[in-house]
Amino acid sequence: MKKTQIALAALALVASTAAMADGVKVSGQIDVGIGHTTGVGSYMDQGAWADNSNITFSGDESLGNGMKAFFTLAQGFTQNGDPGNGGNGTLFSRESLIGLSGDFGTVKLGQQLSPYILSYAISQAGTPGGFWVNNFIMGGGLGNVAVGAGDGAFQKGGFFIPNAVSYTTPSINGWTATVLTNTANGAKDGAMAATTSDADKYTAYNVIGAIGGINVTAGYQKRGSSYTSTVIGASTSFGDLTVAGNYNKHNVDSSAAFAFPTASTSSYLLSAAYKLQEALTVVGGYGANDLASDQSMTNVGLKYAMSARTYTYISYVRATGGAQSSLAQRGNYSTAGANNATTVVGVAHSF
Repeated sequence: MKKTQIALAALALVASTAAMADGVKVSGQIDVGIGHTTGVGSYMDQGAWADNSNITFSGDESLGNGMKAFFTLAQGFTQNGDPGNGGNGTLFSRESLIGLSGDFGTVKLGQQLSPYILSYAISQAGTPGGFWVNNFIMGGGLGNVAVGAGDGAFQKGGFFIPNAVSYTTPSINGWTATVLTNTANGAKDGAMAATTSDADKYTAYNVIGAIGGINVTAGYQKRGSSYTSTVIGASTSFGDLTVAGNYNKHNVDSSAAFAFPTASTSSYLLSAAYKLQEALTVVGGYGANDLASDQSMTNVGLKYAMSARTYTYISYVRATGGAQSSLAQRGNYSTAGANNATTVVGVAHSF
């Protein structure tokens, strides 16, 4: 009798676990390469093409009447297991959010990707992440990357904004708009992390849609009285050829404690991807800004799909005027310095 009860209890536990797991997905990617950078030498890179490795837990539940509740927990990591890649160095460093969606649109609460960053990211033609992320930094984006959440403020954030609430409209003739803001203060481990001002208050907006066969987007961000940025981008395809471009304007208040560079910056990015064969794609990109050091970045890469989820690649990036060609060196950005180049050979797998 006792054995039967134990067996029934075990069966009930398994059934309960299966019910909880219903609708929950685990996905992600890992990208690791061997790189060589001028003045640095050879090293193992955290991944030059996907620009991050990550694991994501996500799920949703139907609430009826077309409404859903959903969650996302995403953790960035390097090949050494470091958690800061693509996030803020904490558990679930990328996205950690819950939301509701329905005919009214989508509402999200928690740490989430800035809509301004999304507009920048989608207005490039599949060039390696190690190229376009550094190009974004060259355009004045260091304040979003190197001075992120985890520095004791809990309300700054980088690509991913903590303590945020966002709303995305339902699709209207193929167009959507998103607005995101965060609370002036944040909390961690039950303790309030208060600031003496709203200097770190963050807001961002974007619109995404299409005009004819051209995909277009525009985004805007504002960090307190420290800086504002605007990006306008577009992409389109002609058979196996995809071309894209964007223009970014970054305005800085030079009195801000973490503003760098201390001057307003304009930059642009042009990129293209062409499928040579079913499994082989060549990409290229060029970006430049208007700083006195004449910074620019040029990229050429090849991507070979070994399967639907695994690919190998080689990427070459050349940077001038102090910009960084290596994703691993992105925190060493400066407005003056020698030209440098990075070559990475790697493999990436999604799951």
